[in-house]
Amino acid sequence: MTQPILRSCAPLHLAAAAAMVAGLAGCSKPEATGPATTSFDAITTACTQFLAARQPHVLPGAAGDWTLTGYSPALVQPEVTRTESTVTPYVGKLVIKDNEAQAHAPTEAAAQAITLTPAHLLSNRTHTFIYSFDGTQWRWQNGQRLTKIPGQNDRLEAVTLADVSAAGPRGFAGCLPR
Repeated sequence: MTQPILRSCAPLHLAAAAAMVAGLAGCSKPEATGPATTSFDAITTACTQFLAARQPHVLPGAAGDWTLTGYSPALVQPEVTRTESTVTPYVGKLVIKDNEAQAHAPTEAAAQAITLTPAHLLSNRTHTFIYSFDGTQWRWQNGQRLTKIPGQNDRLEAVTLADVSAAGPRGFAGCLPR
């Protein structure tokens, strides 16, 4: 006698499940579109071009030697998320992955003559920069750098606006909103 009852309830369970799924579909946030994504795409492009133009640089080392430092081409991954806030309707994130290589030489000329290869790898780095969009323009909010050096513990450090806007090869000025 119980089987006919179970069979008659099965359509109700399916209908209830379908109603729940349909209700959840309305919970998703709308896609980020319009000026927010267009202007964040421009920041991403400027950042990518800036990082692609980095050249190896030579600086005096601590032990009286010279250090050549260079960076691999960077992978720049953008993400824009719509929020529920009217003050900050969008939040953006750039994840920048690159490698840092170093070589040492006794003189500046010898350091400049070095061609960096994978054998000179010092670290794998991941930079994460967070931005907010107020409806008109993007603003840099904060950042962090995760550095992985073979044979050492990973390092996570905050990156300040001064670090990002610094002149020279260590800065990321091209990744700031203009």
